[in-house]
Amino acid sequence: MVETLSEKQPLPWWRRILLGFVLIAMALVAVLILIGYLAERQLGEEIVKISQAGEPITFSDLEADLEQNGTHEDAARYYAEALDSISQKSLEDLRRFNIFYLKNMGFLPVSQFPSVVRERVAQHLSNLRPVLERFDKGAALPLSRFEIGIDQGMQVCKARLDYAQTAIILLSLRTLDMKLCGEDDAAVNSAISMLKMVRIFDTHPVMVVHGAKLVFVGLACNDIILLLGYGRHSEKSLAELQQVLSETIASNALERMFFAERVYQTEIGRNLIPEHIASRFLQDKVPDLPERLSLSASRWTRLRRQQAAVRYFHDMAQSITASRRPWPEPLDAIVYDVPASKEKPSNLLSSSAAFIRLTGKILALVRCTILAVAIERYRLSRGELPGSLNDLSPPYIDSIPLDPFTGKKLLYKRDGETYLVYSVGINRRDDDGSIMPSADGKSKQDLGFRIRFRELE
Repeated sequence: MVETLSEKQPLPWWRRILLGFVLIAMALVAVLILIGYLAERQLGEEIVKISQAGEPITFSDLEADLEQNGTHEDAARYYAEALDSISQKSLEDLRRFNIFYLKNMGFLPVSQFPSVVRERVAQHLSNLRPVLERFDKGAALPLSRFEIGIDQGMQVCKARLDYAQTAIILLSLRTLDMKLCGEDDAAVNSAISMLKMVRIFDTHPVMVVHGAKLVFVGLACNDIILLLGYGRHSEKSLAELQQVLSETIASNALERMFFAERVYQTEIGRNLIPEHIASRFLQDKVPDLPERLSLSASRWTRLRRQQAAVRYFHDMAQSITASRRPWPEPLDAIVYDVPASKEKPSNLLSSSAAFIRLTGKILALVRCTILAVAIERYRLSRGELPGSLNDLSPPYIDSIPLDPFTGKKLLYKRDGETYLVYSVGINRRDDDGSIMPSADGKSKQDLGFRIRFRELE
């Protein structure tokens, strides 16, 4: 009887506490495993969803959207040779001379340009003539694809972007110098070579690559505006320039940028994705990216990364959906509405907003430049400026370009010896063509160009 009673006595308090901790720990581990499984499953489903929608999930898929070149020659060869021949040592000199030309060409007579500057520029252009000839040769050929280096890691890509920047400044300097020399059509052809060269960014247009292209296109537009209003360009060269400008930023450029960024980030974090999903939908034989995420020894760290990846795919889907809408709806969906919501936007949505805003800005400048070229064609043909934009269409332009910030036609004003083409800009308000920076430094002005012209003799 005594033995039976002793066997039924409760466990000591310290054993009960210990058992409780063990049970709680087992429950937490089980919950963590379950959450990890669900996160992994959800992440895999996101990849499957992208594939089923027919959207690119590898760089090969992205390249399949590009027009393939069926000819024997491709511009990529000449562009690669030209970029490999450029020395970064000359970058600072080229940049300094280019800035001087840009600042002074609008008002300083050619005769007042310092001779020492002109001689140094001529020397640089002469030394780099073989490089320039390669760019011109490439501009006359179709381009199927170009390896910008993003699939070898961001460090490689940024190095190639630096060489591309040197090339753009070199081409810009040649364009402006030709204009000073009175070689009007040659200057236009040089600007066309510069616009053609930015095609190298279209194969893998991730955000940093797309952003670089936009900046370079904006520089090219500034050069073109300096070419207009003086001299006599041929109708043929201006018509070709107008056509190339219209092809510089594709209608689906924003969507392709988000596709490429998602592909790149998926490649970086592919180890976070379930193995059966990765082997089925992602490339196996690709060089390791230096930035690629490795599996963490900590289950908790891996779980946090997987959850962040799920959020990334969700936000990227929102950005892609917005990018497919006609302008200015991408601005409405991401740039204006997201910051106004109660929930703090993710880093991705904040970056998306910045790149959509930049794309809208450069697209507005490109369309203003197209309009300015059409006006110049009208002026050279008829000896006067058009009374309104409606006078241009047709035959000088098929339709008046729309302002990305409003979806309405761009604006045009005449003022003595100048005319103005502009967009209302990010504030979506017509500030009466005030395209100069405001005194307080805030970006509350319109976007566009003022072109000074002289009457034809």
